[in-house]
Amino acid sequence: TQSTGFKRRPCSFFKLKMRISLIIVFIAFFCTVHCAVPSDILDLTNWYITLPIGSPGEPELVRQPQLHNFSIDPYFKVNGSAVQFLAPCGGVTTKDSHYPRSELREMNGSALASWSNTEGDHIMQVSVAVTHAPKNKPEVVCSQIHNADADVIEVMYDGSKSAIVLRIDGKSQSTHLVSDYQLGQFFQLTIEAVDGNIKVSANGSQKFNFEKKISGCFFKAGCYTQSNTDYDDAKDYGATEINSLKVTHK
Repeated sequence: TQSTGFKRRPCSFFKLKMRISLIIVFIAFFCTVHCAVPSDILDLTNWYITLPIGSPGEPELVRQPQLHNFSIDPYFKVNGSAVQFLAPCGGVTTKDSHYPRSELREMNGSALASWSNTEGDHIMQVSVAVTHAPKNKPEVVCSQIHNADADVIEVMYDGSKSAIVLRIDGKSQSTHLVSDYQLGQFFQLTIEAVDGNIKVSANGSQKFNFEKKISGCFFKAGCYTQSNTDYDDAKDYGATEINSLKVTHK
């Protein structure tokens, strides 16, 4: 049989389409991972953030609707599938605190949230990891109930104990929420304020349930570094990551 000399070649047009498709998928994936803002991961509708920058005693606040598209490296940004909160020891503080923060404050629409645990059921669920703590005073608060006057409870990483602890009215409790804690380890935190009581659970295990009637309250979450330049270098810092945050009022 006489050969025609014709050889079948792969369809270059098909290959080109495949390459273009792969490029489009890659760009979409890259933007999903690298171009996101925190509100793509967390529902920030009823929050504003206090940043560790600004003027002494007057840190910058970012409220809705600006918060919806807001990100600022390294204080408040997407890091993989979580949101990073970072506050350096030399950061700006509020007038009522000696410590810097990159921290969300609960809102009720355009008004400041303010509730009492003698009425209704108030719950915050957060999946959080403390990723870095200052060298000399390794303490980082990641969640709070606060009222108009002071913090009511604080969930804090205490590096001297390698534990996540609970502070009530500024006093650390001997029972740990998470013992043998390793930096970067996510844990599931639930804080519930109901019937004049406060309940705190970590990783599905209730650790605290105590009576404390409170009012004028709101939740906070993020990074509240418990150090400053009296203890640590100005560039040292506390940092946390949150990949899930939900508040419910019933």
